[in-house]
Amino acid sequence: MSKKPPFSELVRAFWKPYLRLLHYMLPYRKRFALGILCGVLAGSLSGLIPLVIKKAGEPLMAAGARLPDKSALWSGAVSNEGPGIEEVIGIALLIPLVMVARGIFSYLNVYSLAWVSLRVLRDMRTQLFGHLMSQSLDFFHREKAGTLMSRVMSDTRVTQTALTSISGDIIKDPIAVLTGIVVLVAIDWKFSLTTLVLFPICILPIVIFGRRVRQAGKAEEREMAQMSVILQETFAGVRVIKSFGREDYQTTQFARSSDVQCRNSMRVRRSSDIVQPLIESVSALGVVLAMLYVYVYGISFAKFAALCAGIFLLYNPVKNLSRIPMLMQKCMVSAQNIFELLEILPSITDRRESKALPPVRGEIVFDNVSFHYTPENAAVRDISLHIAPGCKIALVGASGAGKSTLLSLLLRFYDPGAGRLTIDGHDLRDITQNSLRSQIGTVTQETFLFHDTIFENIRYGRLDATAKEVEEAARAAFAHDFILAQPKGYETIVGDKGCMLSGGQQQRLAIARALLKNAPVLLLDEATSALDSESERMVQAALDRLSQGRTVVAIAHRLSTVLQSDCIVVMDQGRIVATGRHEELLAASEVYRSIYELQFHHAPV
Repeated sequence: MSKKPPFSELVRAFWKPYLRLLHYMLPYRKRFALGILCGVLAGSLSGLIPLVIKKAGEPLMAAGARLPDKSALWSGAVSNEGPGIEEVIGIALLIPLVMVARGIFSYLNVYSLAWVSLRVLRDMRTQLFGHLMSQSLDFFHREKAGTLMSRVMSDTRVTQTALTSISGDIIKDPIAVLTGIVVLVAIDWKFSLTTLVLFPICILPIVIFGRRVRQAGKAEEREMAQMSVILQETFAGVRVIKSFGREDYQTTQFARSSDVQCRNSMRVRRSSDIVQPLIESVSALGVVLAMLYVYVYGISFAKFAALCAGIFLLYNPVKNLSRIPMLMQKCMVSAQNIFELLEILPSITDRRESKALPPVRGEIVFDNVSFHYTPENAAVRDISLHIAPGCKIALVGASGAGKSTLLSLLLRFYDPGAGRLTIDGHDLRDITQNSLRSQIGTVTQETFLFHDTIFENIRYGRLDATAKEVEEAARAAFAHDFILAQPKGYETIVGDKGCMLSGGQQQRLAIARALLKNAPVLLLDEATSALDSESERMVQAALDRLSQGRTVVAIAHRLSTVLQSDCIVVMDQGRIVATGRHEELLAASEVYRSIYELQFHHAPV
């Protein structure tokens, strides 16, 4: 039977996320300190208001009792008995002066802490997004994009909102309560004890319902992430959804998730909102006790007004303090979600001694390389391949043969499980990832364009490229003419993932992007798969020119695009089964011959 952890450890575990959040405030500690100081002053002034009312009320009540009629105050008939009109106005102005001062400090408190928390939100989001960008490719294969979006947008916002409220209330309101209680006791300790005797009872609903808020809050955040997943997948796959007529199905899925989210939110609201009425009910009993005290013992009106004002002013700080545990529960849930992501380390990292890759010629060597996506699934096995600088290599084979895995290993999206992979003699694990990928251009079979202009999508290949260089790359990819035919030319917005363009046009922009990068190594994964025959010939001609002096590794299912390669590598079930030129492979490789006959004898090319 496992032992329960000590209470001190439970307390530390509870406060750890919040204390970690405070580290984000360190760059803004001066403004944070100003906000806290203003909160202290505002809380102190709140507690002192009853004393001011009593001090101002007693002489005014005494003076009013001595006046024979109201006109005597203005005639000065009682100028020798009690305070005059100037003194009365001065005493009366104490109350608004204190209220104005409290308002100013309260505003500065709220504004300063909001200023800090919004910058903490900005920093937290930036750090979280940057951390996600540093993750390896396998991380994004495991995680749902909608969940990550929810973490970056929703969880950080919940954390920031709670942080603002907690930081503002946890200093100001306790001081207001303590100062107010001290002042009330100083004015009349019997009355104060009579009315405040029920105060500890107010803690019970906070403790009881706080646990429920935490549990419901976790479920609420989980379902919020699920809603984000449904939204992201629906918008990303809208073409598939409409082609299958599944709009109603997606709407039902979203409605079901929204319903669960609604129920979880209501659980949170029930548990948090019930606290205030319970506290008010308990406070009402305190009012009854106070009235009985006044009836039995009798006190002056000025003192009674001061005490009532003090009790009234205590209500808001106590109410705010009752919200803090609820807010902390939600804050901790979101903060833990964020910190769990921040603690995930990339599976592919640069070693401390890694160096930047110098300009390369493009010699690539696979030395007995093996790689497994899962322990029981070998993607490639015992791959040994030498690619000379400036050589054009074509990878062919059935789907699942391991062709794309070789490209992923070259880009160091994964590290080999066995063997080594080098470029110009440099082991890829000994060089930085950015310096490696800066010298490799890629065009994949799944073209991705950003919701931006054609110009910016091409310039993504090299962000410092000039307009002339962008146009030259477009011409080389045979994209310039169709770009000029667009409504705004190079400034035309391509839509979400390039939806305003045809598949062939998207592919040519992707090729232009790779051409602009002008890298010594090119990886082409079905680079011409979306082109018609005429466009394919034009792009192939551009790629042939680009291949001069560069190393090209191309994947193509259509053998017509790789017949002129320097070397064709035939893969089957994760192994290299043959290498050579087209004519050699036709004679020597049964696998290659079957692929060739399937394409050229049974299907048009």
